[in-house]
Amino acid sequence: MPETFRLEKGVPKYIQISNWLMEMIQKGRYAVNDKLPSESKLSELFHVNRNTVRQAISNLVAKSLVQKRNGVGSFVLGRALTPVKYTLQHISSFTDDMIGMGIVPKTRLLRQSVVEAPPDVAEKLMLGKEKMVILTERLRLGNQIPLVIERSYLPYKEYKDILKMRLTGSLYHLLTKKFHVELHRSIQTFRAVTLSGKDARLLGLPQRSSGIFLESVIYDSKNIPVEALHAFHRGDKYIFEVESGKYRYDLKG
Repeated sequence: MPETFRLEKGVPKYIQISNWLMEMIQKGRYAVNDKLPSESKLSELFHVNRNTVRQAISNLVAKSLVQKRNGVGSFVLGRALTPVKYTLQHISSFTDDMIGMGIVPKTRLLRQSVVEAPPDVAEKLMLGKEKMVILTERLRLGNQIPLVIERSYLPYKEYKDILKMRLTGSLYHLLTKKFHVELHRSIQTFRAVTLSGKDARLLGLPQRSSGIFLESVIYDSKNIPVEALHAFHRGDKYIFEVESGKYRYDLKG
């Protein structure tokens, strides 16, 4: 490596070092799972103290680009993502959306169990006396970066066979192909939330980070609710897009 790099005046040194490392990751000089130069080497390279280097690396950790391993070093998790666009025009699969944007999808199954539906879920799914549902909790990643936590609720009696299937890909593919369900329409609502506790940790974010909560209820062609979905999206990685029709002027008004 060069003996030393000069840093510009007026811009915090840790930001400049963080940006340099990010650029090296984007260009593939440091690939996924590669170990970054040590703090001492980076300190020498940029002629700064190690606290500045630690701050620069912490900035990349907060962006889920780098993981620090105690006593070992800092390793690349993935390349930076441009904001992921979620379109509310139609029912979409996370897997299909990621592939369509040139992003490599990955799913980590966190939990799958049979539980009694929470009251709001039972109401949305229009459950009768039988309120047991299959809860599937998954962490969805793009280019190794955690993006969204999904908690899906399906009526147990109708979809109990899904417990025997792998759920590391698209759930909607399984519902369509294995259960022959036509996912006809959905009602989606979203709102801003604060991500804390387990959710923030899973998404690799500091406590009380901004997020977007999406609730979706999917219906089949006979207007029977199929799934209630609670999804927690990273606020720094997602853009929600809604297409509107033309303006209608009410002559009576």
